[in-house]
Amino acid sequence: MDITVAYFHSLFHPDLVKRDFEQIRAAGASSIVYSILDEERHYWPRDLERGLLLAQDVGLKVYLSPGQHGNLFATPSPAPSWYTFHHPESRVLDRHGRYHDLTCFNHEPFRRWLFQEIAFYLNTYPINGILLDEPDYGEITCFCSVCRALCPDVTDLAGFRRRSWVTFLSDLCAYIKGLDKHVRTVIVLPSYDAGLVEDLALLPDLDMLGLHLQRRPRQQPQATEAVTDSYDRGEREIVDRARQHQKRSLLWLQNFDLDEEGQQELPQLFQLALHAEPDEVACYYYWRNNSDPEGVWQLTRQLLRSIPRRQLHWQTGKHFAIPRLGDE
Repeated sequence: MDITVAYFHSLFHPDLVKRDFEQIRAAGASSIVYSILDEERHYWPRDLERGLLLAQDVGLKVYLSPGQHGNLFATPSPAPSWYTFHHPESRVLDRHGRYHDLTCFNHEPFRRWLFQEIAFYLNTYPINGILLDEPDYGEITCFCSVCRALCPDVTDLAGFRRRSWVTFLSDLCAYIKGLDKHVRTVIVLPSYDAGLVEDLALLPDLDMLGLHLQRRPRQQPQATEAVTDSYDRGEREIVDRARQHQKRSLLWLQNFDLDEEGQQELPQLFQLALHAEPDEVACYYYWRNNSDPEGVWQLTRQLLRSIPRRQLHWQTGKHFAIPRLGDE
């Protein structure tokens, strides 16, 4: 079972970054996830390259997570999408004629721009995988001119939007594989959706399917078992679906925003994840708003070290020749 740690911190201080990466590696992790906003590569491309090379130097592979690109993917920052702000004509339009602050993924200029951004990242930085975190097409049915042209039947627009969303993710994964077949493609869902999981598991160019673990609601004792079972079912099923379709599976521990009681519940949630037997587990590094950040990280490290795993050995090198995820 492999371990991935999300590192959503500044890369501006190399000594601190190197220390953090060494701690992450010592906890047994083989990979990090680094999220980048769509405007950041224009502001500090050298810092980004130096930071990711530090990860490589300590033996960590890198998943890059595009954050807020079109406001379609998750990010640790509430900043709006640079693309959506500069291209207001691409926004989703609802049935009442109101625009919303996310780009419609059916707009060809946006798709072309996003694909070019992904190509730039892969051609420039030491990246082993692209992780699409919490991809979300929104709850709003889009009535923009592009969607209306692609689906003239207004009564089918909601279904069309869901189908075209899956097609969009499939096209993005295929494009990534076309650039480099060794780059791992990953989609991590915010919650379990049986129909969407089945659709994504069928994507030929998706390598790994993941799920953010949902914290259990604090219930009365008599309701605990039923509530736990309903939450645990999604974790087991996403692992099973991934395995059935020859994909890897990932379960993501939500070790952030914890009060004292939430911190005490973390080991139980971790054991539920292990019980589902995913191929990988993920968590955050010193994530935000914990009442005891140091205590949560120390507890997280203890939990990670309890995972049986094989020792990874691989050679580092220049970013254009690094080993890719999936290499033997």
